[in-house]
Amino acid sequence: MSFCFSRVRASIARSSARLLLVLATGLCVSAAHAQWPDKPIKLIVPYPAGGLTDIVTRVLADEVGRNLGTTMVVENKAGAGGQIGLDMMLRSPKDGYTIALVVPATMITLPLTNPNFKIKPSEQFAPITIAVDTFLTLVVDSKLGIQTLPEFIAYARKNPGKINYGTPGVGTSYHFNNALMARKLGIDTVHVPYQGEVKILTDIAGGQLQYALVTNTAKSFIDGGHVKALAVTSEKRVVSMPNTPTFKEAGSDFTSDGWVGYVAAAGTPKPIMDKLGAAFVRALKAPAIRQKLTDMGYVVSGNGPEEFDRIVRDSTRQYSELLQSGAIKLD
Repeated sequence: MSFCFSRVRASIARSSARLLLVLATGLCVSAAHAQWPDKPIKLIVPYPAGGLTDIVTRVLADEVGRNLGTTMVVENKAGAGGQIGLDMMLRSPKDGYTIALVVPATMITLPLTNPNFKIKPSEQFAPITIAVDTFLTLVVDSKLGIQTLPEFIAYARKNPGKINYGTPGVGTSYHFNNALMARKLGIDTVHVPYQGEVKILTDIAGGQLQYALVTNTAKSFIDGGHVKALAVTSEKRVVSMPNTPTFKEAGSDFTSDGWVGYVAAAGTPKPIMDKLGAAFVRALKAPAIRQKLTDMGYVVSGNGPEEFDRIVRDSTRQYSELLQSGAIKLD
């Protein structure tokens, strides 16, 4: 009998020891999360320095770092459509000390269209926030005399398959957005791929193209009267273009998919993700930061990870449908 009691006592002792170990481990982890961050955070921009996404990140980084009580160091690692920089983040420990910038190309279009792009965003990334939304402007050759979106739709429907538009390349988010717009407006137009927006705008002004969806690069062409702005894809009018209506105001529910967001590696502890999200949102609410980003032509967002995830999933579904229907051809 004493032998049995001894075994019971020993078993209880072992169980108690294991429980204490689990509790101690949990307390240590909680303490580590509470102290995070205790060193600088690396924010990888997977594109060259000096681009708009890089500038947005540098505007935000100092403020986000201050909100976290540390330094946020921006590091440019360009190449392979963003894959090199994102791979660097994924190879780092999942501790929140290495995060990265993402855009629709890296989250949606490249995974759908490029078999050499091996990253699986839905599985490998943990969304932090979409910092800013970008808008596109529908511009037409001013010599066409078209003044409104309804006039453009009527013109395009009278000339099916005869109107050309330009984008910075096959399979880009611009290409997908133009296909979505054509579907929404019920028009049939011809895609002409280019290397960049400036040449597209020059050719619209010269009559080689009839229209395009372009970024704020178009402002000087619009102000100079070389192209006519018909509508912007943002939900509200853009401060820098107050006289240009939104698509909704002009009679269409078309909106484009453009934004700058930030992610960590999937598996980063939730308390750390929550701290990162709160720091970004607080930075985006700072009046000076909002003004800088607005002056650059962006619409400040600062949504949460659930909304970020929903936006990516919805756009991925829409783009997949365009590919399956043949509305987007990649060859």
